[in-house]
Amino acid sequence: MDEFKVIVVMNEAMLKLLKDKNSNYEENLKIKKILEDETIFFKIDKLEAYKILQNVGVRQENLESVYKKLISPNMFYDLLNKGKLNINDDNLVVKYNKYNPEDLFKKRN
Repeated sequence: MDEFKVIVVMNEAMLKLLKDKNSNYEENLKIKKILEDETIFFKIDKLEAYKILQNVGVRQENLESVYKKLISPNMFYDLLNKGKLNINDDNLVVKYNKYNPEDLFKKRN
């Protein structure tokens, strides 16, 4: 399951809920714009990410596990392989090393 897409859907649901309740939904409109960038969780610090996750409806006890999924090495390399992420981007807060497939088969001493 793509955790990022779940967060986008949760934000859309929260927007609708807040509109239906005639509550202030300005923050979630900002989040909608922020979530247009699939790489956003690699570009913001943990506290900012937690604020977004809380605003879309992630429960407090699930924040850490959801955040870890969003910034997992698998997500990083998937975005890198799709060309949506540049490993040399100075804006990256969370970054993993790019590996060379040839290094996997080198004999270790």
